[in-house]
Amino acid sequence: MTRHTNTTRREGRGQGRSAAVAGVILGLAFGTGLYVQAGGGLTVGEIPATAPVTHGPMRGGSPVYPEQDIPLRFNHGQHLGLGLACARCHTKIGESDKVADFNFPTGAVCDSCHGPQHPRPATEPARCGQCHTRLSEGRVTATLRAPKANLNFSHKKHLAAGANCQSCHGDMSKVRMATVLQLPSEASCLTCHDGRKASSRCATCHPADTNGKLATRSFSDRVMPALVPRGKSSWGAAHDLAFVEDHRGIAKANPGLCAQCHNETFCTDCHAGAVRPMRIHAADYMTTHALDARANTQDCQSCHRMQTDCLACHQRLGMGDGPDAKFGVGSSLRFHPIGWEGPPDSPQSHAFAAQRNIATCASCHTEDSCLACHATTSAAMPGLNVSPHGPGFAASMRCSALAARNHRVCLKCHEPGDPRNECL
Repeated sequence: MTRHTNTTRREGRGQGRSAAVAGVILGLAFGTGLYVQAGGGLTVGEIPATAPVTHGPMRGGSPVYPEQDIPLRFNHGQHLGLGLACARCHTKIGESDKVADFNFPTGAVCDSCHGPQHPRPATEPARCGQCHTRLSEGRVTATLRAPKANLNFSHKKHLAAGANCQSCHGDMSKVRMATVLQLPSEASCLTCHDGRKASSRCATCHPADTNGKLATRSFSDRVMPALVPRGKSSWGAAHDLAFVEDHRGIAKANPGLCAQCHNETFCTDCHAGAVRPMRIHAADYMTTHALDARANTQDCQSCHRMQTDCLACHQRLGMGDGPDAKFGVGSSLRFHPIGWEGPPDSPQSHAFAAQRNIATCASCHTEDSCLACHATTSAAMPGLNVSPHGPGFAASMRCSALAARNHRVCLKCHEPGDPRNECL
Protein backbone atom coordinates (compact mmCIF):
# COMPACT_ATOMS: atom_id res chain seq x y z
CA MET A 1 0.00 0.00 0.00
CA THR A 2 1.28 3.51 -0.84
CA ARG A 3 1.18 6.21 1.85
CA HIS A 4 -1.42 8.93 1.24
CA THR A 5 -1.60 12.40 2.83
CA ASN A 6 -4.80 13.81 4.24
CA THR A 7 -5.14 16.47 1.58
CA THR A 8 -8.34 16.42 -0.43
CA ARG A 9 -6.44 16.63 -3.72
CA ARG A 10 -4.42 13.48 -3.08
CA GLU A 11 -7.44 11.62 -1.76
CA GLY A 12 -9.24 12.45 -4.99
CA ARG A 13 -6.31 11.24 -7.02
CA GLY A 14 -6.14 8.04 -5.00
CA GLN A 15 -9.85 7.43 -5.49
CA GLY A 16 -9.45 8.11 -9.21
CA ARG A 17 -6.64 5.59 -9.46
CA SER A 18 -8.64 3.04 -7.49
CA ALA A 19 -11.61 3.49 -9.78
CA ALA A 20 -9.38 3.08 -12.85
CA VAL A 21 -7.73 -0.03 -11.44
CA ALA A 22 -11.12 -1.46 -10.51
CA GLY A 23 -12.34 -0.84 -14.06
CA VAL A 24 -9.35 -2.68 -15.49
CA ILE A 25 -9.87 -5.59 -13.08
CA LEU A 26 -13.55 -5.81 -13.96
CA GLY A 27 -12.69 -5.79 -17.67
CA LEU A 28 -10.20 -8.60 -17.17
CA ALA A 29 -12.67 -10.47 -15.00
CA PHE A 30 -15.36 -10.54 -17.66
CA GLY A 31 -12.80 -11.20 -20.40
CA THR A 32 -11.17 -14.19 -18.72
CA GLY A 33 -14.07 -15.80 -16.95
CA LEU A 34 -13.88 -14.18 -13.50
CA TYR A 35 -17.13 -12.92 -12.10
CA VAL A 36 -18.48 -10.43 -9.59
CA GLN A 37 -20.91 -11.44 -6.87
CA ALA A 38 -24.11 -9.51 -6.19
CA GLY A 39 -22.65 -8.16 -2.96
CA GLY A 40 -19.86 -6.43 -4.84
CA GLY A 41 -17.03 -8.79 -3.82
CA LEU A 42 -14.68 -10.00 -6.57
CA THR A 43 -14.50 -13.80 -6.62
CA VAL A 44 -11.56 -15.25 -8.51
CA GLY A 45 -12.56 -18.51 -10.16
CA GLU A 46 -10.69 -20.87 -12.44
CA ILE A 47 -9.87 -19.27 -15.79
CA PRO A 48 -11.72 -21.38 -18.36
CA ALA A 49 -9.73 -23.19 -21.00
CA THR A 50 -11.77 -21.40 -23.67
CA ALA A 51 -10.39 -17.97 -22.68
CA PRO A 52 -8.69 -16.35 -25.69
CA VAL A 53 -4.90 -16.16 -25.74
CA THR A 54 -3.29 -12.87 -26.75
CA HIS A 55 -0.19 -13.13 -28.94
CA GLY A 56 0.52 -9.42 -28.98
CA PRO A 57 -0.09 -6.86 -31.73
CA MET A 58 -0.84 -8.34 -35.12
CA ARG A 59 -0.57 -6.84 -38.58
CA GLY A 60 -3.70 -6.45 -40.64
CA GLY A 61 -4.67 -9.02 -43.21
CA SER A 62 -4.72 -12.78 -42.92
CA PRO A 63 -1.89 -15.25 -42.25
CA VAL A 64 -2.11 -16.29 -45.94
CA TYR A 65 -2.73 -12.95 -47.66
CA PRO A 66 -0.92 -10.01 -46.02
CA GLU A 67 -2.58 -6.62 -46.04
CA GLN A 68 -2.37 -4.83 -49.40
CA ASP A 69 -2.40 -1.18 -50.38
CA ILE A 70 -3.42 -0.56 -54.00
CA PRO A 71 -3.86 3.22 -54.59
CA LEU A 72 -5.28 2.76 -58.07
CA ARG A 73 -8.58 3.31 -59.84
CA PHE A 74 -9.59 0.38 -62.03
CA ASN A 75 -12.74 -1.43 -63.19
CA HIS A 76 -12.39 -5.11 -64.08
CA GLY A 77 -16.00 -5.38 -65.20
CA GLN A 78 -15.61 -2.51 -67.64
CA HIS A 79 -12.47 -3.97 -69.23
CA LEU A 80 -13.98 -7.47 -69.47
CA GLY A 81 -17.09 -5.94 -71.01
CA LEU A 82 -14.93 -4.64 -73.85
CA GLY A 83 -13.92 -8.21 -74.65
CA LEU A 84 -10.44 -8.07 -73.17
CA ALA A 85 -8.99 -11.37 -71.91
CA CYS A 86 -7.31 -11.58 -68.51
CA ALA A 87 -3.95 -12.33 -70.13
CA ARG A 88 -4.17 -9.06 -72.10
CA CYS A 89 -3.27 -7.16 -68.92
CA HIS A 90 -1.75 -9.93 -66.78
CA THR A 91 0.79 -10.76 -69.47
CA LYS A 92 3.16 -12.94 -67.40
CA ILE A 93 0.56 -15.08 -65.68
CA GLY A 94 0.98 -18.04 -68.03
CA GLU A 95 4.63 -18.53 -67.04
CA SER A 96 4.32 -17.65 -63.36
CA ASP A 97 5.35 -20.58 -61.13
CA LYS A 98 5.65 -18.94 -57.69
CA VAL A 99 3.72 -16.43 -55.59
CA ALA A 100 6.68 -14.01 -55.51
CA ASP A 101 6.17 -13.24 -59.21
CA PHE A 102 4.83 -9.76 -59.93
CA ASN A 103 1.65 -10.49 -61.87
CA PHE A 104 0.05 -7.05 -61.69
CA PRO A 105 -0.29 -5.13 -64.97
CA THR A 106 2.62 -2.77 -65.55
CA GLY A 107 2.30 0.80 -66.71
CA ALA A 108 3.66 -0.15 -70.12
CA VAL A 109 0.83 -2.66 -70.56
CA CYS A 110 -1.74 0.02 -69.75
CA ASP A 111 -0.09 2.38 -72.23
CA SER A 112 -0.89 0.03 -75.10
CA CYS A 113 -4.51 1.19 -74.84
CA HIS A 114 -4.43 4.42 -72.84
CA GLY A 115 -1.54 6.13 -74.54
CA PRO A 116 2.11 6.64 -73.55
CA GLN A 117 2.51 7.60 -69.90
CA HIS A 118 5.25 5.20 -68.67
CA PRO A 119 7.43 7.03 -69.49
CA ARG A 120 5.50 10.08 -70.65
CA PRO A 121 6.86 11.98 -73.66
CA ALA A 122 7.25 15.74 -73.28
CA THR A 123 4.52 16.36 -75.86
CA GLU A 124 2.00 14.14 -74.05
CA PRO A 125 -0.15 15.66 -71.29
CA ALA A 126 -0.01 13.94 -67.90
CA ARG A 127 -3.03 11.81 -67.10
CA CYS A 128 -1.82 10.22 -63.85
CA GLY A 129 -5.10 10.88 -62.08
CA GLN A 130 -6.90 8.62 -64.51
CA CYS A 131 -5.59 5.57 -62.63
CA HIS A 132 -3.59 6.74 -59.60
CA THR A 133 -5.51 7.98 -56.55
CA ARG A 134 -2.69 9.51 -54.50
CA LEU A 135 -1.27 12.55 -56.22
CA SER A 136 0.39 15.71 -55.04
CA GLU A 137 0.94 18.58 -57.48
CA GLY A 138 0.57 16.24 -60.40
CA ARG A 139 3.05 13.68 -59.09
CA VAL A 140 2.30 10.16 -57.83
CA THR A 141 3.03 9.91 -54.10
CA ALA A 142 2.21 6.26 -53.46
CA THR A 143 2.49 3.11 -55.49
CA LEU A 144 1.17 -0.40 -55.18
CA ARG A 145 2.12 -2.45 -52.08
CA ALA A 146 1.15 -6.11 -52.25
CA PRO A 147 3.36 -8.48 -50.20
CA LYS A 148 3.57 -12.01 -51.56
CA ALA A 149 1.08 -14.56 -50.26
CA ASN A 150 2.29 -17.20 -47.80
CA LEU A 151 1.55 -20.04 -50.18
CA ASN A 152 3.22 -22.45 -52.54
CA PHE A 153 1.40 -21.80 -55.79
CA SER A 154 2.07 -21.98 -59.51
CA HIS A 155 -0.26 -20.37 -62.05
CA LYS A 156 1.56 -22.26 -64.78
CA LYS A 157 0.80 -25.69 -63.29
CA HIS A 158 -2.85 -24.87 -62.60
CA LEU A 159 -3.41 -23.55 -66.12
CA ALA A 160 -1.75 -26.66 -67.55
CA ALA A 161 -4.09 -28.82 -65.45
CA GLY A 162 -7.14 -27.20 -67.08
CA ALA A 163 -7.99 -24.49 -64.57
CA ASN A 164 -8.93 -21.00 -65.73
CA CYS A 165 -9.01 -17.62 -64.05
CA GLN A 166 -12.65 -18.01 -62.98
CA SER A 167 -11.89 -21.33 -61.27
CA CYS A 168 -9.95 -19.58 -58.52
CA HIS A 169 -10.81 -15.86 -58.73
CA GLY A 170 -14.52 -16.16 -59.48
CA ASP A 171 -16.60 -13.96 -61.77
CA MET A 172 -14.71 -10.70 -62.20
CA SER A 173 -17.28 -9.11 -64.52
CA LYS A 174 -18.98 -7.42 -61.55
CA VAL A 175 -15.78 -6.36 -59.75
CA ARG A 176 -14.12 -2.99 -59.93
CA MET A 177 -10.85 -2.81 -58.01
CA ALA A 178 -9.73 -6.34 -57.07
CA THR A 179 -8.70 -6.94 -53.45
CA VAL A 180 -7.79 -9.97 -51.35
CA LEU A 181 -11.49 -10.88 -51.51
CA GLN A 182 -10.94 -12.01 -55.10
CA LEU A 183 -7.95 -14.19 -54.17
CA PRO A 184 -8.65 -17.95 -53.86
CA SER A 185 -10.25 -19.02 -50.60
CA GLU A 186 -9.58 -22.32 -48.85
CA ALA A 187 -13.08 -23.51 -49.71
CA SER A 188 -12.51 -22.90 -53.42
CA CYS A 189 -9.14 -24.69 -53.32
CA LEU A 190 -10.68 -27.74 -51.65
CA THR A 191 -13.08 -28.23 -54.56
CA CYS A 192 -10.09 -29.67 -56.44
CA HIS A 193 -7.72 -30.53 -53.59
CA ASP A 194 -9.97 -33.28 -52.25
CA GLY A 195 -7.41 -36.09 -52.13
CA ARG A 196 -8.56 -37.56 -55.45
CA LYS A 197 -8.39 -34.82 -58.03
CA ALA A 198 -5.44 -33.17 -56.31
CA SER A 199 -3.55 -33.69 -53.08
CA SER A 200 -5.40 -32.75 -49.88
CA ARG A 201 -2.18 -32.46 -47.87
CA CYS A 202 -2.01 -29.03 -46.27
CA ALA A 203 1.72 -28.64 -46.98
CA THR A 204 0.93 -28.85 -50.71
CA CYS A 205 0.02 -25.16 -50.57
CA HIS A 206 0.96 -23.91 -47.09
CA PRO A 207 4.67 -23.53 -46.23
CA ALA A 208 6.10 -26.22 -43.95
CA ASP A 209 9.28 -26.52 -41.91
CA THR A 210 11.99 -29.14 -42.23
CA ASN A 211 10.07 -31.81 -40.30
CA GLY A 212 6.99 -31.52 -42.51
CA LYS A 213 4.83 -29.60 -40.01
CA LEU A 214 3.02 -26.49 -41.19
CA ALA A 215 4.76 -23.22 -40.35
CA THR A 216 1.87 -21.68 -38.42
CA ARG A 217 3.93 -18.67 -37.28
CA SER A 218 6.42 -16.67 -39.28
CA PHE A 219 9.90 -16.62 -37.77
CA SER A 220 10.97 -13.58 -39.78
CA ASP A 221 7.82 -11.50 -39.18
CA ARG A 222 6.50 -11.94 -35.64
CA VAL A 223 3.57 -9.55 -36.08
CA MET A 224 2.04 -11.65 -38.85
CA PRO A 225 -1.15 -13.43 -37.77
CA ALA A 226 -0.88 -17.12 -36.94
CA LEU A 227 -2.24 -19.72 -39.33
CA VAL A 228 -5.22 -21.20 -37.48
CA PRO A 229 -8.04 -23.29 -39.02
CA ARG A 230 -11.20 -21.23 -39.33
CA GLY A 231 -14.60 -21.62 -40.95
CA LYS A 232 -16.45 -24.52 -42.49
CA SER A 233 -13.64 -25.58 -44.82
CA SER A 234 -11.38 -26.87 -42.04
CA TRP A 235 -12.83 -30.41 -41.90
CA GLY A 236 -14.55 -29.73 -38.59
CA ALA A 237 -11.32 -28.62 -36.92
CA ALA A 238 -12.14 -24.91 -36.71
CA HIS A 239 -10.14 -23.61 -33.75
CA ASP A 240 -12.86 -21.52 -32.14
CA LEU A 241 -13.30 -20.92 -28.41
CA ALA A 242 -15.04 -24.26 -27.93
CA PHE A 243 -12.44 -26.32 -29.80
CA VAL A 244 -10.25 -26.81 -26.75
CA GLU A 245 -13.12 -28.80 -25.24
CA ASP A 246 -14.36 -30.41 -28.45
CA HIS A 247 -11.09 -31.36 -30.16
CA ARG A 248 -11.23 -34.92 -28.89
CA GLY A 249 -13.70 -36.05 -31.56
CA ILE A 250 -11.76 -34.68 -34.54
CA ALA A 251 -8.46 -35.91 -33.06
CA LYS A 252 -9.78 -39.48 -32.91
CA ALA A 253 -11.60 -39.34 -36.24
CA ASN A 254 -8.75 -37.76 -38.23
CA PRO A 255 -5.46 -37.79 -36.30
CA GLY A 256 -3.52 -37.23 -39.51
CA LEU A 257 -5.13 -33.80 -39.84
CA CYS A 258 -3.89 -32.76 -36.40
CA ALA A 259 -0.45 -34.22 -37.11
CA GLN A 260 0.08 -31.77 -39.98
CA CYS A 261 0.59 -28.99 -37.44
CA HIS A 262 1.12 -30.67 -34.07
CA ASN A 263 3.44 -33.40 -32.83
CA GLU A 264 2.77 -35.83 -30.00
CA THR A 265 4.48 -33.69 -27.39
CA PHE A 266 1.91 -30.98 -28.03
CA CYS A 267 -0.75 -33.37 -26.70
CA THR A 268 1.26 -34.77 -23.80
CA ASP A 269 2.21 -31.29 -22.61
CA CYS A 270 -1.39 -30.96 -21.43
CA HIS A 271 -2.52 -34.56 -21.02
CA ALA A 272 0.43 -35.76 -18.96
CA GLY A 273 -1.47 -34.96 -15.77
CA ALA A 274 0.15 -31.64 -14.88
CA VAL A 275 -2.29 -29.41 -16.77
CA ARG A 276 -5.03 -31.82 -17.81
CA PRO A 277 -5.85 -35.26 -16.43
CA MET A 278 -4.85 -38.18 -18.60
CA ARG A 279 -8.29 -38.52 -20.15
CA ILE A 280 -7.22 -39.34 -23.68
CA HIS A 281 -8.93 -42.72 -23.50
CA ALA A 282 -12.62 -43.36 -22.92
CA ALA A 283 -14.05 -44.67 -19.69
CA ASP A 284 -13.41 -48.38 -18.97
CA TYR A 285 -10.73 -48.38 -21.66
CA MET A 286 -8.67 -50.83 -19.63
CA THR A 287 -10.98 -53.69 -20.59
CA THR A 288 -10.65 -53.04 -24.33
CA HIS A 289 -7.15 -51.59 -24.68
CA ALA A 290 -5.75 -54.96 -25.79
CA LEU A 291 -7.51 -54.56 -29.15
CA ASP A 292 -5.76 -51.28 -29.88
CA ALA A 293 -2.46 -52.53 -28.51
CA ARG A 294 -2.48 -55.54 -30.84
CA ALA A 295 -3.58 -53.46 -33.83
CA ASN A 296 -0.86 -50.82 -33.58
CA THR A 297 1.65 -50.98 -30.77
CA GLN A 298 3.52 -47.91 -31.97
CA ASP A 299 0.54 -45.68 -31.17
CA CYS A 300 0.58 -46.88 -27.57
CA GLN A 301 4.30 -46.25 -27.29
CA SER A 302 3.75 -42.62 -28.19
CA CYS A 303 2.75 -42.06 -24.56
CA HIS A 304 3.42 -45.33 -22.75
CA ARG A 305 6.59 -47.32 -22.16
CA MET A 306 6.18 -51.05 -22.37
CA GLN A 307 8.52 -51.76 -19.48
CA THR A 308 7.11 -49.22 -17.02
CA ASP A 309 3.44 -49.31 -18.03
CA CYS A 310 2.52 -52.56 -19.76
CA LEU A 311 4.87 -55.00 -18.07
CA ALA A 312 4.48 -53.60 -14.58
CA CYS A 313 0.69 -53.65 -14.74
CA HIS A 314 0.46 -57.13 -16.28
CA GLN A 315 2.75 -58.62 -13.70
CA ARG A 316 0.87 -56.99 -10.84
CA LEU A 317 -2.31 -58.57 -12.18
CA GLY A 318 -0.66 -61.99 -12.31
CA MET A 319 -0.57 -62.18 -16.12
CA GLY A 320 3.14 -62.92 -16.36
CA ASP A 321 5.75 -65.13 -14.80
CA GLY A 322 8.14 -62.39 -13.75
CA PRO A 323 9.43 -61.79 -10.24
CA ASP A 324 6.36 -59.70 -9.34
CA ALA A 325 3.87 -62.33 -10.47
CA LYS A 326 3.67 -63.82 -6.97
CA PHE A 327 2.25 -60.50 -5.78
CA GLY A 328 -0.50 -60.54 -8.40
CA VAL A 329 -4.11 -60.03 -7.44
CA GLY A 330 -5.05 -63.49 -8.69
CA SER A 331 -6.72 -62.31 -11.89
CA SER A 332 -7.88 -64.98 -14.34
CA LEU A 333 -6.95 -62.75 -17.27
CA ARG A 334 -4.08 -63.74 -19.53
CA PHE A 335 -2.02 -61.62 -21.85
CA HIS A 336 -1.78 -64.46 -24.38
CA PRO A 337 -4.73 -66.68 -25.32
CA ILE A 338 -4.96 -70.23 -24.02
CA GLY A 339 -2.75 -72.58 -25.99
CA TRP A 340 -0.48 -69.74 -27.12
CA GLU A 341 2.70 -71.71 -26.47
CA GLY A 342 1.12 -75.10 -27.12
CA PRO A 343 2.51 -78.58 -26.47
CA PRO A 344 5.22 -80.02 -28.73
CA ASP A 345 4.19 -80.99 -32.27
CA SER A 346 1.18 -78.63 -32.16
CA PRO A 347 0.68 -75.32 -34.00
CA GLN A 348 2.87 -72.80 -32.23
CA SER A 349 1.15 -69.43 -32.34
CA HIS A 350 3.91 -67.73 -30.39
CA ALA A 351 6.53 -68.86 -32.91
CA PHE A 352 5.01 -66.74 -35.67
CA ALA A 353 4.96 -63.66 -33.43
CA ALA A 354 8.54 -64.27 -32.29
CA GLN A 355 9.82 -64.68 -35.84
CA ARG A 356 7.99 -61.57 -36.99
CA ASN A 357 9.16 -59.24 -34.21
CA ILE A 358 11.22 -60.76 -31.42
CA ALA A 359 11.65 -57.31 -29.87
CA THR A 360 7.98 -57.31 -28.89
CA CYS A 361 8.47 -60.57 -26.98
CA ALA A 362 11.60 -59.21 -25.31
CA SER A 363 9.65 -56.29 -23.86
CA CYS A 364 8.11 -58.72 -21.33
CA HIS A 365 10.19 -61.90 -21.50
CA THR A 366 13.86 -62.65 -20.95
CA GLU A 367 15.92 -65.45 -22.47
CA ASP A 368 14.96 -67.66 -19.54
CA SER A 369 11.40 -67.80 -20.84
CA CYS A 370 12.64 -69.31 -24.11
CA LEU A 371 15.27 -71.56 -22.53
CA ALA A 372 12.68 -73.14 -20.25
CA CYS A 373 11.40 -75.07 -23.26
CA HIS A 374 14.00 -74.85 -25.99
CA ALA A 375 17.23 -75.61 -24.12
CA THR A 376 18.65 -79.14 -24.02
CA THR A 377 18.25 -81.08 -20.80
CA SER A 378 21.98 -81.12 -20.10
CA ALA A 379 22.60 -77.43 -20.76
CA ALA A 380 23.54 -74.94 -18.07
CA MET A 381 19.86 -74.05 -17.66
CA PRO A 382 18.09 -77.31 -18.57
CA GLY A 383 14.92 -77.06 -20.60
CA LEU A 384 12.48 -79.45 -22.20
CA ASN A 385 14.62 -80.05 -25.28
CA VAL A 386 11.96 -78.72 -27.63
CA SER A 387 13.56 -77.78 -30.93
CA PRO A 388 12.44 -74.46 -32.38
CA HIS A 389 13.94 -75.43 -35.76
CA GLY A 390 12.13 -77.19 -38.56
CA PRO A 391 13.00 -80.61 -39.96
CA GLY A 392 16.42 -80.81 -41.59
CA PHE A 393 17.57 -77.52 -40.12
CA ALA A 394 21.01 -78.86 -39.14
CA ALA A 395 21.80 -79.69 -42.78
CA SER A 396 20.54 -76.38 -44.16
CA MET A 397 22.49 -73.40 -45.38
CA ARG A 398 20.66 -71.23 -42.86
CA CYS A 399 22.12 -73.24 -39.97
CA SER A 400 25.63 -72.85 -41.40
CA ALA A 401 25.14 -69.10 -41.98
CA LEU A 402 23.85 -68.46 -38.46
CA ALA A 403 26.61 -70.53 -36.87
CA ALA A 404 29.30 -68.77 -38.91
CA ARG A 405 27.92 -65.34 -38.05
CA ASN A 406 27.64 -65.84 -34.28
CA HIS A 407 28.19 -69.34 -32.92
CA ARG A 408 27.60 -68.21 -29.34
CA VAL A 409 23.89 -67.86 -30.03
CA CYS A 410 23.72 -71.63 -30.50
CA LEU A 411 25.26 -72.14 -27.05
CA LYS A 412 22.20 -70.50 -25.48
CA CYS A 413 20.32 -73.77 -25.91
CA HIS A 414 22.98 -76.37 -26.80
CA GLU A 415 25.80 -77.31 -24.48
CA PRO A 416 29.34 -77.48 -25.87
CA GLY A 417 30.02 -80.86 -27.44
CA ASP A 418 26.37 -81.47 -28.28
CA PRO A 419 26.39 -83.05 -31.78
CA ARG A 420 23.37 -80.92 -32.67
CA ASN A 421 25.50 -77.89 -32.01
CA GLU A 422 27.59 -78.59 -35.08
CA CYS A 423 26.16 -78.07 -38.56
CA LEU A 424 26.35 -81.38 -40.43
